[in-house]
Parts: sequence; C-alpha cells; structure tokens
Amino acid sequence: MAKVSTMTVARVLREPGKVAEETRSRVEAVLRRTGYTPDLVARSLAISRTGVVAVLVPHLGHSSFTDTIQGMSDVLAEDGNHILVGATGFSLEKEEALVRAFLSRRVDAMFLTGTTHAPGTVAALAGAGIPVVEGNNLPDRPIGLVVGFSNEAAARAATEHLIARGYRAIAHVGLHERNNDRMRDRHRGYAAALRAARLRIRPEWSIATDLTIDAGAAAMARLLAGDPRPRAVFCASDVLAMGALQECNRRGVRVPDDVAIAGFDDLEFASQLLPALTTIRVPRYQIGRDAGLLIRDALAGRKIARRVLDLGFELVVRGST
Repeated sequence: MAKVSTMTVARVLREPGKVAEETRSRVEAVLRRTGYTPDLVARSLAISRTGVVAVLVPHLGHSSFTDTIQGMSDVLAEDGNHILVGATGFSLEKEEALVRAFLSRRVDAMFLTGTTHAPGTVAALAGAGIPVVEGNNLPDRPIGLVVGFSNEAAARAATEHLIARGYRAIAHVGLHERNNDRMRDRHRGYAAALRAARLRIRPEWSIATDLTIDAGAAAMARLLAGDPRPRAVFCASDVLAMGALQECNRRGVRVPDDVAIAGFDDLEFASQLLPALTTIRVPRYQIGRDAGLLIRDALAGRKIARRVLDLGFELVVRGST
C-alpha cells in the first residue's frame, strides 16, 4: 500500500530517523489508516528479544515508587523498549509469582525493589540468564546489578539530627519489617544512633504499621497516649509522618515545641505541610534512570564498570524538628 519494501516498513517502525521524511510519512499514513500493529511475539522469536523490561515494586499508590518507574521508562523508551509493571504488596510469595509470570512472557530484563527475595525467585532469575537490577538498598550479596542507597545510614542520619537538636526521648514509626529489608535497615539505623548516644531504646516506642496516612495518625495517637511521651518521632516514611503530624495538629500538640517529627523520602507534600517536614531525600527518579542505563548497557553487551551504584541520600531540615 505504501509502495515500499517490507524492510523499509520495518525501519520506519524500529528506526524512523533512518528513513527519508517523505517515505516515512507515506508509510506512517498507511499504518494509521490500516491500524497496523507489529506482532512483537513473532519478532521476539526471530531476534530473541521482546523489547519489554519487567519492573516490580511493592506499591503503586505513592510517588516513592512511581518516580523510579518513570525514570526507568524515560531511559528505556529511548531505545524503543517498554516496561511491564507488577506490584508485590511487600510479599515474597507474590514477587516470586510475578517473576515467574514475567519470565514466561520472555521479558528482556528485570528490576526488583529491595534486596530480600524468596529462594525460588533467585533460582528462577539465575536460570533465565537475563540482566537483573535490584534497587533502593545495598545488598551484601546482590543477584546482579544494584542501584540504591544505604537505608540504615540514612535513618541513622535522621535520628542523629534529632539527637543533635537536643531530643533524647525518640520514638520510631515504620512499616512491618517482614520481607522488607528497607524498613528493617531504617529501624536498625534508628537504633544504632540511639545506642551510639547512650540513649534508652524503649520497645513500646517502636511501632510497625501499614503504609497509610491513617496508620501514621493512629501510631502517633498511641505514642501520645503513653506515659512518658516521646519528645521526637522518626517516621520511616513521609506518608506515616504526615499522618503523625496531622494527629498532633488535631490534638493541639505543637510541632516541634511539644514533639518533633522527622520523615523519610521527601515526597512532594513534605515541604507543604505545616510545619514543613524534616526528612531524608533519596534520588528516586535517578535510581530509575541509572537502573535503565545499566539494563540498556547489559542488553547491548557493553562492559559495565560499576555493578553497584550507591547514589546516597540527603538530610533536608525543615520546621518540624
């Protein structure tokens, strides 16, 4: 219909910049008119590539994960690759099921959030022989490539900031730590800072809960109902910190005069709260971009000089402390 060879049509679909503008326009017009969509399954059988990268995150409801997805998508799209996203719900069993499902669809590479995985997941990925990137933490024994930061060091820095401000009675509110290496390490960082300062660690001041604003508010209500009350609270997520701060506002508890609050992630709303939230800023988008670049290099067969990228973190001090 376009009066060109099938090779020219293939070039327009895969590398349009290499086709003369007049020819490309004619082919694209026919593509639009016919609604033609290339058969990627057939193409994958021919070239052993699908052009699809699987991305597994715990949750799709917060920008702490969607920013990373966007960063990866932006890089991979430059080479015509696409991403397939799955939410694990912080479950190793669901992660393994998703890994096997995505491998059965012949994805070219995979990104996993965190560094704790079921043995079946590790075995399946080893057998697949595809590039694997773990993100958002720094594992002792990585599966393949890593882009992240030290959650333990970041949480310790936030807690040390509270200590430096003169707070001595400091509580911790985080997520359930089973199967969640990021939250486990943040709790460890909090405890390490207290031990180094010879401050008491009260078990009743460490609360594990769900990733919701309501859960953060309920945790703060529980802390405020106790005797004695903590003078500061390190929340291992800005979502929890927002709930904690709002609970203080409802009760007339002044932040930071009566209780200081620090968070983790520097989500978009953190700077807009009253008072603005002291928090740990992590390079979520950059983690995605760098993971995408590593995957791109691995798929192209290029030598990768650094297999573990530590992108660090930043303590952002605002009014809540």
